[in-house]
Amino acid sequence: MKMKYAGIPVITLLLFVLTALPSCNEEWDEHYNVAPANKSELNIFDFIKSKSDLSKFTQMLEITEYDSILSQSQTFTVWAPTNAALENVDLNNYNQVLKIVTNHVTRFSHPTSEVFKKAKKITLMNGKILEFTRFQNGYQFGDKVISEPDLATQNGIVHIVSQYSPYMRNFWEFINEQEGLDSLRKYLNSITLQTFDEEKSFQDGVFVDSVFKETNYVLDRLAQLKSEDSTYTAVLPDNAAWIDAYNKISPYFKTLPKDGGEQMQVSVSKQMLVRDLFFRERIQVPVTTDSIMSTFGNKFAQPDRFFSNATLTKLSNGNAYVSPQLKNEPIETWLKEYKWEAEYSNYRTSANYSLSALSSIGSGFDISRGYYLYTIPTTTSDLASINNMFVKFALPSTLSAKYNIYCVIVPSIIVDANDLKPNKVRFFMSYMNNAGVQINDVAVNANNEVTTSTAITAANTVTTDPTKINKILVVKNFQFPYSNVVTDSKTGIYTPTAFLRVNNAAKATEVAFKRTLRIDCIILEPVQ
Repeated sequence: MKMKYAGIPVITLLLFVLTALPSCNEEWDEHYNVAPANKSELNIFDFIKSKSDLSKFTQMLEITEYDSILSQSQTFTVWAPTNAALENVDLNNYNQVLKIVTNHVTRFSHPTSEVFKKAKKITLMNGKILEFTRFQNGYQFGDKVISEPDLATQNGIVHIVSQYSPYMRNFWEFINEQEGLDSLRKYLNSITLQTFDEEKSFQDGVFVDSVFKETNYVLDRLAQLKSEDSTYTAVLPDNAAWIDAYNKISPYFKTLPKDGGEQMQVSVSKQMLVRDLFFRERIQVPVTTDSIMSTFGNKFAQPDRFFSNATLTKLSNGNAYVSPQLKNEPIETWLKEYKWEAEYSNYRTSANYSLSALSSIGSGFDISRGYYLYTIPTTTSDLASINNMFVKFALPSTLSAKYNIYCVIVPSIIVDANDLKPNKVRFFMSYMNNAGVQINDVAVNANNEVTTSTAITAANTVTTDPTKINKILVVKNFQFPYSNVVTDSKTGIYTPTAFLRVNNAAKATEVAFKRTLRIDCIILEPVQ
């Protein structure tokens, strides 16, 4: 019985395939093979030297000693520019000559057959990466047309190009060479640290050599500016923009002498300045998206504003926009709204309350991060002093800036729709004053002002609405004299200096009020 495929006898189908194979193979052979008959017996250097139209490139190979490299038995591919392409190149400029030569040579054999279907990224001898591509009826190296492809030699391939591909600097080279970027350059180089690498300096417990590892906050955390296979867009401040941005940022980071004083203020301010300069990939301007995100993670709306009046330079690993002004606003970067979750136990203290974190999932209430702090009284007594029932929350990472401070209290109806008892609360602040003295637990009055009194009678009593989530304005326009964002350089321990204390104000006999508290979070909204 004969097998059939879609109604065609198999033997007929096989005959058809065998008949069709030669015509398919002709296209395959044309594009994927370099015919041995065309292969020169010369090595790459001697082959290039034999071409009169490549005499200048021959001289450049000799100047850089690539003549000996390309004469070896190792395999290379060279995209060789013609004399006309190189007519303006000064052979006395060794650095330029070396950059051009190493920008046109790579290891291994790369015929056009490799890119017949798909472009290929070629890593060149200088570490730069260019695309080898097919277009229409020809091929390109970078954006330069190959006039004579696939000239096979004893140790590789030569492609002749009618224009040379200029050496393109990467971000690190650009920043370190470009005029007008002195301030940025000085800072980036100043934060490069070399530390002794003990692990690599010893082998099996025996010292071999001193090996140092290099760290740099920007290169390690924000953008690999030296890497040729990582692509970025950056808005780089010129010297005037740097000074202007620093003067705006610095006042927000006034630092206590014990925390490093002016030196720390300068360091942190400059770190904030560079934090949002870099974006992933090459961004096309005008920008087609409604926002862009820096490599640090901040999102910016209306992104075209960053690139207006800026000068674009295309680099090997991205697009650099040198700008006379940085357009990001403080509230988008270092002066953001800060929210401290009440359920977090870090730096939190309490008295006469048992504390637990409860989930709001399924309740229908919009609770920050889905959890809130639930406090249960551990006493039935009325405690008249400031040490009655309270929870005290740290306000870490405050800047030397002005804030509105809110406390968000959750009503009991989140668990019992019939429980319509409100809370009565009072608030007290702790902070570091202008003299650098810690002020503890001073009352907040009815005008949302921080007083100098620790007396309960000085604090305003706030009654909550039992039918909704209460975002209570506690303190209005409060200026912190000092920032509190750094850890102790010796111990690595962070110590907050600002706190908000939430006191229950309902007596045991006031049965119309809840003494339990449900607190969602503390919010610091910056005032500009």
